[in-house]
Amino acid sequence: MDRSQIATFDPKKTIFQLKQRLNEMAYSQATIDRLDSVWRNFIQYWTDTHQTEFTEATMQEFTVFRYGYVLGDKDKAHNVNRAMNMLWDFTWYHQVFKQSSLSVVHFHHEYQDVFNGFLSYLRDKGYSEGSIRTFRSRLMQIQNFIKNDGCPNIGALTTECVERYTASLSHNSPKTIARKLRLLKSFLEYAHNNGYVPEPLVPIIPQVHVPRNIHLPTVFTKEDVATLLGSVDRSNPLGKRDYAILSLAACLGLRISDIVGLTFDEIDWQKKRLCIVQQKTGKLVNLPLTEEVGWAIIDYLQNGRPQSDCDHVFIKHCAPYDVLSPSMYRTIQKYLQKAGIKCHNGKATGMHALRHSLASSMLAQKTPLPIISGTLGHTDPHSTETYLGIGLHQLRECALEVDI
Repeated sequence: MDRSQIATFDPKKTIFQLKQRLNEMAYSQATIDRLDSVWRNFIQYWTDTHQTEFTEATMQEFTVFRYGYVLGDKDKAHNVNRAMNMLWDFTWYHQVFKQSSLSVVHFHHEYQDVFNGFLSYLRDKGYSEGSIRTFRSRLMQIQNFIKNDGCPNIGALTTECVERYTASLSHNSPKTIARKLRLLKSFLEYAHNNGYVPEPLVPIIPQVHVPRNIHLPTVFTKEDVATLLGSVDRSNPLGKRDYAILSLAACLGLRISDIVGLTFDEIDWQKKRLCIVQQKTGKLVNLPLTEEVGWAIIDYLQNGRPQSDCDHVFIKHCAPYDVLSPSMYRTIQKYLQKAGIKCHNGKATGMHALRHSLASSMLAQKTPLPIISGTLGHTDPHSTETYLGIGLHQLRECALEVDI
């Protein structure tokens, strides 16, 4: 359905019904309250500006007026984007497309054979477990839609249901839509070839062409990295942990998923090396454990890490002291703010920016691309070529040599 189309609705009534639906779906009250804080602002905006039609333009105008940015900017407030997209979906499709947690294990019994079979098929094709988790999450979204759309099992899937699902993706970016439709095509082809779906439904999936624009990542200078690391208070256990994590990202270029997934047997203290199987690519990488990073980890293990039988190096500092979440966005934002480092041009400043900074600094020192690719564990050389677009004259020495 075209999001520019008009829907006349009563926002108070619709939002009341939406919250009832969320309660029925076992959303936590804390989550509902966070979403409702956005909806209350929208109701106030609707009343004050005498709105009569609920359109995409209305949502954009509200977001700009109340929060100062365009709806859909993934680097801005997640709850605002989520709340407004949820309201739109509920208004048009009378459904809530619940965000599937990666911890969800089981599909509904009506669909589990085909979905689990498809995931096994993807594993056999060589996809990493990180990719499989992402695919599982997206398949959960497909399952929830077709189930709520009245499809009792995968064999009853119709052209109309598939078309409604593809229309429901309109609030995503073109790149996200393209990814989800590629997975849908592959799934429908698998389901048809293996006798789950009698009709070939792949031909009705629309083509989405995404321009291949080079996106220049955020990079920090040597001084920024040193200031960031220096802003961490290492006199307390949590600071020791965060300092070691940030050092691994800044000085070795590790992805945050590999840092939080780091286990004791992946550290070779005798040879001063890390031997890690990357969660994203499944590729084995061997990296030197620099003296600075090594001592940061030792300081955390000896003086900061809670007592725990967990085999992961970095753990939560509250019971049950298990593995950290792979999202550390708030953590780095806290230290960037404390260090007084601002990112311009609206670029993202998550943990991955430290990885970008290392790659760019290595490139500035004329390090050959194959070596940079090996350090970062890139399987696609084009991934490394992204850094060629960065102004090298603005970069300093390699982040591996930052004095910390």
